[in-house]
Amino acid sequence: MEKKNMIINGKKLSYIEKGNVNDPPVLLLHGVPESSLLWKEMIPCLVSCGFRTIAPDLPGFGQSEPFDESSTWERYEQFISDFTRELKLDKFHLIVHDWGGLIGLKWACDHRERILSLFVSNTTISGDYKWHSLAQIWRTPNVGEKIMKRMSDDSQFQTDMKNSIPNIVDETLEDFYRVFRTPESSKVILDLYRSGNIEKVKSYNQKLNQIKIPVTIIWGENDPYIPFEFAYKLQKEGLPHAQVHIIQNAGHFIQIEVPDKVNFYIQQHFKNV
Repeated sequence: MEKKNMIINGKKLSYIEKGNVNDPPVLLLHGVPESSLLWKEMIPCLVSCGFRTIAPDLPGFGQSEPFDESSTWERYEQFISDFTRELKLDKFHLIVHDWGGLIGLKWACDHRERILSLFVSNTTISGDYKWHSLAQIWRTPNVGEKIMKRMSDDSQFQTDMKNSIPNIVDETLEDFYRVFRTPESSKVILDLYRSGNIEKVKSYNQKLNQIKIPVTIIWGENDPYIPFEFAYKLQKEGLPHAQVHIIQNAGHFIQIEVPDKVNFYIQQHFKNV
């Protein structure tokens, strides 16, 4: 899955782009600790459905360089505006996972006229969400830095990730690891989590309700980070017209764990948009 490069604000940005440039565009936003390779099994499916598919390595992840300033929630939202402007994407379908959802859903609420449809997986902007245990560690000054030193051990990272995602391939694993490789690179994650004040999104339920486009929400039944109940909470509180599907015997990284099932729901979604 070859990546392209561009320069945005003086920084290298890596991304995957497949499909006909004249086809309707789909933007895919990954989470933490991930890269555009999260979507490697979804991209051919989307292209076969007739869509131009664009998946960036968010700044500081994969092969993209980090921002000069802190890698905050707000800065990533600005990145979406910068990146889509650079590619001249006026309106597009949006697919999000994990932190890609916190960034992308918030951005979509503020730019809903530009979103053609939403496909959401294992993510929430609910004010009721409580950070999982590792996130709480990352959000804690000094403690987060100490755990990052352990996570920078390549062999330990691979062991932890393979325990979570047994079928992950080495290429993807290595790409995911890049964000942990040095104290400077891992600061991207610490900055992002520490900027994640959930109070910021308590006003967004009403904005979500104003999104009247097609929406599909899928979730791994055994997600240890964001319980699947938040799929229904997102539907009930913000997107009542959304189609919700819970994938049994799957966890958080469903795009890698059960790609065929994810692609089934992608095909169903894009038949109706």
